[in-house]
Amino acid sequence: MVQPAVKAISFLLPFILDLSTSQFYPYRNYDNSAQRNSFQSLFNNYNNYFSRQNRYRPVTTTTTTTTTTTTTTTKRPRVSNLVIEKYEGQCGRRLNSYRPQQRARRGRIVWTDEDSAGATQPEDGSFPWLASLFLRQSSGEAYFMCAATILTSRVLVSAAHCFNDRYRDTDWFVRVGDNFMASRDPSEQTFQISLILKHEKFIPLSSPGGDGRNDIALLYIRTRGGRAISFDNYVTPACLPSPGLKLKRWSAQHCEISGWGMQEYNNTNSYPDSVRAAKITVNNVPGGVCDYLYGRDVDGTGKFCAGGSVDACQEDSGGPLMCSHKNKYTLVGIISSGKGCGSYPGLYTDVARYVDWIIRMTNLLENEIE
Repeated sequence: MVQPAVKAISFLLPFILDLSTSQFYPYRNYDNSAQRNSFQSLFNNYNNYFSRQNRYRPVTTTTTTTTTTTTTTTKRPRVSNLVIEKYEGQCGRRLNSYRPQQRARRGRIVWTDEDSAGATQPEDGSFPWLASLFLRQSSGEAYFMCAATILTSRVLVSAAHCFNDRYRDTDWFVRVGDNFMASRDPSEQTFQISLILKHEKFIPLSSPGGDGRNDIALLYIRTRGGRAISFDNYVTPACLPSPGLKLKRWSAQHCEISGWGMQEYNNTNSYPDSVRAAKITVNNVPGGVCDYLYGRDVDGTGKFCAGGSVDACQEDSGGPLMCSHKNKYTLVGIISSGKGCGSYPGLYTDVARYVDWIIRMTNLLENEIE
């Protein structure tokens, strides 16, 4: 993961999909500029409302009588979570017993042997919350570029650095229920992306003085015939952590990363044909060590270090770091960037720090955008 922006566009997968034979529906010359301008105005007004207020500052009210003055302090309530809450009963459920228990090897995400479950293809439905992202070129061909995680039937979350502004939002497609990249899976569904909403304070590593902070984006899909993502045993949303939940909560839990990226650094022959996963430890890298390795205040960028000898790799960007508690998987991190693949701990966006933002923006997308 040396290259942070889309893990280097030059490493386009050989899985070039012809639209006539893939699950993509025919291209339409759809211009979403009017919708984007309308949404941006709405978003700016909505965001300015929150930015002018300190949502965490106690609200103080004073009541005066003829004899006493009473001061009452209450915390401002958090943002309404109604859109996300309706998925709590089905989120984070893996309906099989799959666990990636691979043996680590420096420089590779996995090492194939008889004890390495993560090095072989998983059965369908092992990662029901995982989605693949494809970018359609002017030639009509579509290239796999990044990954994402399902939150609702129309909203997914990924890494902001995956999306280059020179492409239209509608040039991107998302596929859910995907396991085998080049063949159709049982519950595979493909949608065109309508709108990509990057965090308003995202600063790319490639920009002057950029430190990659706030590397998170929401994706809003276009329905097909009025239908959004259909949930079943193979496709389900991920659970979100409680806002501000500390990483140490997951120290003793089973956590894993997954994706379709390279299995060996800079080796284009190491792409898997199906999803690959790796068990990873969270809260195992001291903050000072993480800062030293990356030469910046990592915590200040909204990220954390995890792993070491086991790591994500090129084109795994945007994918989930999931942790399990009582057989329910929660989105703890988003694969962001790193150095090499397994040479250093990887950098992950700390999702718990963005839950309020996710909820506000998801409410806005689901309730205000057609």
